Amino acid sequence: MSRTAQISILAGPDKGRSLNVPPAGIRLGRSSENDFALADPLLSRHHCRLDFTAADELQVTDLDSANGTLVNGTAVSRQTLKPGDQILIGDTLLAVDAVDGGAPLPPAAVPAPPPAAETAPPVFVDLGFSAAGRQASAHAPTLRPLLWAVGAAALLLLGAALIMRMPEPAPRASVQAVPAPRHLPLEIHYEKVEATSNSIFRYEMTLSPAMRLAIVIDDLSENRHVREEAVVATNLVLGLARELDQSGFFSLADAYEGVARPELHNSWELTLLIGDRVKRCRVVNRVEPAAFQAVRERLETFGKNELGIWAIQFSREKLIALADDAFTRGRNMFDERGIAYGNTAEAIRRFQEALFYLQTIDPKPDFHGELVSLLAQAGEELVRRYEEQRFLADRALNLKEWATAARELRILRELIPDRSDPRNLEAERKLLDVETRLKPKGKP
Repeated sequence: MSRTAQISILAGPDKGRSLNVPPAGIRLGRSSENDFALADPLLSRHHCRLDFTAADELQVTDLDSANGTLVNGTAVSRQTLKPGDQILIGDTLLAVDAVDGGAPLPPAAVPAPPPAAETAPPVFVDLGFSAAGRQASAHAPTLRPLLWAVGAAALLLLGAALIMRMPEPAPRASVQAVPAPRHLPLEIHYEKVEATSNSIFRYEMTLSPAMRLAIVIDDLSENRHVREEAVVATNLVLGLARELDQSGFFSLADAYEGVARPELHNSWELTLLIGDRVKRCRVVNRVEPAAFQAVRERLETFGKNELGIWAIQFSREKLIALADDAFTRGRNMFDERGIAYGNTAEAIRRFQEALFYLQTIDPKPDFHGELVSLLAQAGEELVRRYEEQRFLADRALNLKEWATAARELRILRELIPDRSDPRNLEAERKLLDVETRLKPKGKP
């Protein structure tokens, strides 16, 4: 019987979505030509495929993607999956929830009831109460008073023995409340404001004693308003509280204020309540103290990880500046791809980083079209150079020209520097074998 499978998306731009794998399988990637297109910019156009083997087992196959496919943290080219497995492609984390539709298990055999034991005839003890007994004992002395006396004495002795052996009732355990950890409850109120003469960007994070995390972002220059919230696991909140308690934040002054400027206003205000300790600190128009900056960055990272957001915590101007910097670096690397073998792969990484920054920006900046075009061109260039270099390495291996093979395999590793990429792993495996053959005999 053909199977189907249910997959959920735990992390990435498409977090919260789910997909069903039909018997014919599906292909995943950025391109709309796939059966299931994902918005993750770190994915290849056609990244991987989920389908079923002849034995109706679910499997994932990497389609020579740039960033590879990992199953439970290990890079794979093809791997059989089972419920509970996790697949990482780019920044998207998939989970196999269920694999259904297989041949049903045979019903368990129900054991037959044991044959009923033959009923033995009742044992009749005549104590002299029947008519026949009365006739038989009419002329004999009666023993009835003696039997009653012996029975009563036996019952008294048995009752006394049971009373003497009965254990004393155990003392009732007192119920004591388990004290809450010293670092709980944790309550956080954090606000960041970046304002210029023509824009205001506000970022607010709160964590309630009920462990509900909420982030609100208002970008007035772009009329962009975002709110995300979720309940955080107790162990994560407790770990964060311990970090914050040891951060030095409680030793800071209440305020650090610089010179006010009409064209620019930057402020950070943070209040922490940990257990029975509370501290509020405000920094305005000046460089943050080191302890304050460390806590602020830790909180922003915590919010990003828990709510699956990152880029939206920055203003449009900041995101475009980050994207432009990554795009410029990538373009330089691609222009110099003939200087170092790894430059093409590094250019692709920079282009993907720039696209990530621009995810929430609309309309896109002027360089967006060139960015997308160069990313596609660099991807095609890397595939072409990889295939050519792999041919040279395989030819040397087939001719047993071990020194040449070692050189070509090292170039392959430089072309694909990502150690989690299956292509890098394949070149590394072959190179280890070749280097073993190149060692002089008798030397370790």
